[in-house]
Amino acid sequence: MSEIKHAGTKGYLIMGGVIAFLLFVILVVYLYKANQAFVPQDPDLYGQLRAGLSARWA
Repeated sequence: MSEIKHAGTKGYLIMGGVIAFLLFVILVVYLYKANQAFVPQDPDLYGQLRAGLSARWA
């Protein structure tokens, strides 16, 4: 009888680990995509903004 209880506990632990791993992967992919969302296509854009602001304040 105790073997059945331990088998169920092991199953729940493994299932919880798999679900936690999948959620972690989904979170990492979401954060990666969200981080790339505001990167400009023209990388020189921020250089021009910084030059404009430094010229204005200097």
